[in-house]
Amino acid sequence: MASDRTRKIVIAGVLGAISALLGWTRLGFIPWFTGASLTIMHVPVIIGAILEGPVVGLAVGLIFGAFSMLQAAIAPAGPADVWFTNPLLAVLPRLFIGPVAWLAYGLLKRRPRWGVVIAVFAGPLFALSLIELVGYSFWLAFGVFSLVNILLALFVWQTMLEKPETALVGAGIVGSLTNTILVLGMIGVLGLLPWSLLPPIALINGLPEAIGSALITVAVVGAWQRIQIGSRRGSKL
Repeated sequence: MASDRTRKIVIAGVLGAISALLGWTRLGFIPWFTGASLTIMHVPVIIGAILEGPVVGLAVGLIFGAFSMLQAAIAPAGPADVWFTNPLLAVLPRLFIGPVAWLAYGLLKRRPRWGVVIAVFAGPLFALSLIELVGYSFWLAFGVFSLVNILLALFVWQTMLEKPETALVGAGIVGSLTNTILVLGMIGVLGLLPWSLLPPIALINGLPEAIGSALITVAVVGAWQRIQIGSRRGSKL
């Protein structure tokens, strides 16, 4: 029991340090054509929750949020970074990433077919909502629906084959979207940006971050748990 508690503390500390390192070195920010970088700093939170449960996920999220608040106060990289000196924006949304990702992972691991049902309904509704909020245009609609349908088809295919990495993909996506939605939602609640500007950010930045989060989660957890991915064991990734 004591060794289990010690392992959880060590893993939470290590993953929290990795998240902080990604932020401090800027390695956790990927340049993007919109000018607003994509971030993978929340991925250690998701991995911690999957490996050790929601409490560890919450602890890593707390470290992530506290560090982002500290960094915003000491070394802001842009005008928007000053907003993250507010704990309601920097810390509070990050506390939910781990527990929500853990719930998604547990659900998809026990009931993988439920993921198909959720994805079939949630995917098109998500795409339609974004298109409606952003403003309709043919190419935007075509691009969003194409991306959503491709991801949906891949996810359904993986689920029907009952691949173990399906739950990891779902947890990576859900955890990343939790970070995106809650942070942008808090920005809207605090009046830092108009609500009308938030959906385009969710679309253009949130979806690529979710895809990247899913890929890294599968690679790292697959290696740790020695999951068979394709023709390889996870430990060889």
